[in-house]
Amino acid sequence: MRIALNELGGANWTGGVTYRRNLSKALKLFAPEIELFQLVSDSDKNGKQENKVINKLAAGNLVQKKINAVSKRILKTDIQIQRSLRNENIDIFFPSYLSAGKNTASIYWIPDFQFMHLPHMFSKQVVEGYNKKLPKYFENVPLVVVSSEDAQNDFKEFASAYVHKTRVMRFVAHAPKGLYDIDPKSVLSTYNLPEGFIYLPNQFWAHKNHLVVFRAMKILKEKGIRPFVVMTGNPVDVRNPMYLANILQKISEWGIRDQVALLGLIPHDHVYHLIRQSKFVLNPSLFEGWSTIVEECKSVGKRMLLSNLGVHLEQNPPQSSYFDPHDPNDLAKKLETAWNKIPSGPDLEMEAVAREALPERTKVFAQTFLSICKEAIDIIRN
Repeated sequence: MRIALNELGGANWTGGVTYRRNLSKALKLFAPEIELFQLVSDSDKNGKQENKVINKLAAGNLVQKKINAVSKRILKTDIQIQRSLRNENIDIFFPSYLSAGKNTASIYWIPDFQFMHLPHMFSKQVVEGYNKKLPKYFENVPLVVVSSEDAQNDFKEFASAYVHKTRVMRFVAHAPKGLYDIDPKSVLSTYNLPEGFIYLPNQFWAHKNHLVVFRAMKILKEKGIRPFVVMTGNPVDVRNPMYLANILQKISEWGIRDQVALLGLIPHDHVYHLIRQSKFVLNPSLFEGWSTIVEECKSVGKRMLLSNLGVHLEQNPPQSSYFDPHDPNDLAKKLETAWNKIPSGPDLEMEAVAREALPERTKVFAQTFLSICKEAIDIIRN
């Protein structure tokens, strides 16, 4: 089988990049006979890539580009990409919402239905666009991947006519090579951090719900309890450009500036070091599709304190606790308990259990994807 992985994410959404990397690593470990390709645009085709490269924007004159634009709009087929995939005898194109020809199966992936649950965080035009375009995407492909039972339930509500095409594939996060050979304390001096802290590695986007954490910290400060929180992630929310400014204002207004470190985007290996060194990892999000940070914590054996979303309960990280993301008092109580009881640094017993379980979890991830691929190929060729 020859599989082409499409471009995913980027500077504005690192979760997409991480998703593709996790899938690629799982396939290389447990399906080494698979030939993996990676579509890239002209701008980064010469950059460091983990798989064989297919140029996404094949050369063409102005007339050919106009014909391709019409084909995409009317026939739902990208002729340029179809030609590139055919030249490499690609069997599977993932993820894609356009036809890739009679010999290549396009599989679509929808991470979540956030626009259904939090429509006020999107423009009216964006919500209308999703409502109009997504059913057409579902119609064009043989199968659609969702990342959780929670997302599949949303799919049933949003597009019941196509739910028979959905397949649940829960991704698993890999652990970087050599992770356990490094003392996680070594990263503390890089960012001038204390030994004990809570780690909150969410993008600085409004639905990630940072403010409930600061409200809880204000409540605890009034009781003389002063936890320290380290935050990383993309500092730009394109939907709400003032979000980070509002965060900084509240941190200052509530007098907790000396209890917070905002680091922005950091190397992914450092994320894992901070996970291991923290007391626990916090995710107060109002919505998730299948949380990457939860999977990373499961893969290395780290306790979490999570908003009580259905998908967080479905992910079920060991020895973790849950709170109402709309109730800072509930969070404050659970923060106080966890801050006082959980020591800093790795829990060696939890890490050992996680390390032992990770290969089998990753194998199931790879096998699930390959099963979906084989089914999609059968659909388009029979």
